[in-house]
Amino acid sequence: MLCVKDHDSLLYITYEDIIKYHGRTFIAGAAMAYKLLELVTAVLGGGVLARDKFRIVLAVQGPGIIDAVEMATRAKTLRTLSVDQQIAREKDAPAAADGRNGKYYFKVTYEGRRMSVWLRYGFVPQEFLDLAAKTHDGTITAAELVRLQQLKEEIAAVVVSRQAQELFHYTLS
Repeated sequence: MLCVKDHDSLLYITYEDIIKYHGRTFIAGAAMAYKLLELVTAVLGGGVLARDKFRIVLAVQGPGIIDAVEMATRAKTLRTLSVDQQIAREKDAPAAADGRNGKYYFKVTYEGRRMSVWLRYGFVPQEFLDLAAKTHDGTITAAELVRLQQLKEEIAAVVVSRQAQELFHYTLS
């Protein structure tokens, strides 16, 4: 469970809350972002993440990731979330399924401290990337869409079952 400070209130946000906000269409990204926020909260926030002190740059244009980060932190509304694939250009991070050459790489700033975070290899199967690419070029079949959603659900289940430290590498600066 995430503990988020919003002005003078503490909000407790579960993975299920994230799914209620986002839905299931990009559930793998939502799960990944939830675990990313767990890690950031533990490492930089001391267990509580204050919305007004949080900034993030994503190297992926992922709707599930963006929605999960927005729901918990309001970073999109507060204009402290941006997307810039160039931050990961030279980084050894897994390719993202965003159709824009993104990677699962994130830069977080919290109370002046910086954290670079990237997904470990092995959590995003090639079949998922291949099918996602077909959604971007319009060649995906109905059966492949069903399989793609199944893969998203499988990835999400694995991601939420793991500790955040098992999923991500990170450095502090």
